[in-house]
Amino acid sequence: MTKIVHFFYTYLFYLTAKLSLASNVSISSTATIDVLPDGCQNLLQSFANETAKFTLCVVTNARPITVCEKCVNEFNQVFKRYEEIQKLHNNDSEVDCRAVLTNIDRLQVVYASYNYVLDMWEKASCKLCLNGTVFNDKTKGVMIRGDNLDECISKHINNTKLSNSSLCADCKQYYINLTDYYNMYKNENTFCMDVVDLINTTQSDWSYKFKCHESNYDSEWILLVISAIVLLTPVLFYFINWLVSQERSNLLLSQNRWHQGFTNNAASTSGYVVIS
Repeated sequence: MTKIVHFFYTYLFYLTAKLSLASNVSISSTATIDVLPDGCQNLLQSFANETAKFTLCVVTNARPITVCEKCVNEFNQVFKRYEEIQKLHNNDSEVDCRAVLTNIDRLQVVYASYNYVLDMWEKASCKLCLNGTVFNDKTKGVMIRGDNLDECISKHINNTKLSNSSLCADCKQYYINLTDYYNMYKNENTFCMDVVDLINTTQSDWSYKFKCHESNYDSEWILLVISAIVLLTPVLFYFINWLVSQERSNLLLSQNRWHQGFTNNAASTSGYVVIS
């Protein structure tokens, strides 16, 4: 958060410094504009103010992420001012205000600032959640279920008569309603970062903060059995191999003794003389 705030103030200082040079910048013609016409200067200042408001709104709503919900009006104002700049042309003056404001210098500060706002809005995927300036029906469904869960949790936290152990049991159905509803639509690329962050935070708190996660013992036993089989397979292999080698050794030893006895008998019988 410290880095974000530092970036915010650095960006505002940079933008203010650049915009203050607008009255002294050369345009494509050989003429130099010392003072912008009132209409141009006022619109430039308005655009700078709205961009600063949007940046401040994004920073202050970064944790938890509520950018799409809280900053939609600021975004629309930046968009509106930029559109006004694009349509602006002062017929009573030799100065083309649109060309001046969008080509203040080689850095194109106005254009870059507008792209910054658009990029931030796109990263948050706010279009997926909004219908105009309000949440669409699917997003409202998530938020309502999230509010119900928060209300249940807050009641247990703030009421000393209710034990913390009962929180999991009493609020479990609200948690299931929220996660099931989200899982039903999440693969449809439906939700913005406000919703995704809400779900991630809720699941993390439910499991680690409130210790309400229920272990799936069946799955754990299956995993343990599979792990045991995998670990015992090499041991079993070498044990079977050892047994087979022992049987082969005994067989060879038995054959050698039989062969030796047969040879000795043959040698002894060859020493007799047969008389006819």
